[in-house]
Amino acid sequence: MTAVDDLAVTSRLPVRPRHCDPQAMVHASRYYEYFEDAFLDWLAARGGYERLLREGADLVVKVSGCEHHAPARLGDVLAVESAPARIGSTSLTMTFTMRRGQELVAVGTVTYVCVRDGRPSPLPAMLVRAPQD
Repeated sequence: MTAVDDLAVTSRLPVRPRHCDPQAMVHASRYYEYFEDAFLDWLAARGGYERLLREGADLVVKVSGCEHHAPARLGDVLAVESAPARIGSTSLTMTFTMRRGQELVAVGTVTYVCVRDGRPSPLPAMLVRAPQD
């Protein structure tokens, strides 16, 4: 396990009409799209998804979940903090904390498993260390 204190990244993501139900609230299934966008920003801070692929690795989702606290609505700009909750040898569990201003909207967790040639593989260094300036 690796220390995770310095590995957080915050993304600012607007709520678009396509994410909303007829009441102009984000549909429950769409929160995962925000988590994925925030995760791609987190990866970008470490060299990007393309770098991961160049290293011969990929990530697959093993487990995901979302705890809803307040509805996100059309026109909101959401701050989503992405931070590792656990870094194992072949898996990475991320926590996505979504806020509208100071209000907690949702907390998501996703566990990714690193694979090479379809088999679990050690996480590349780019995922377990803080980005270098």
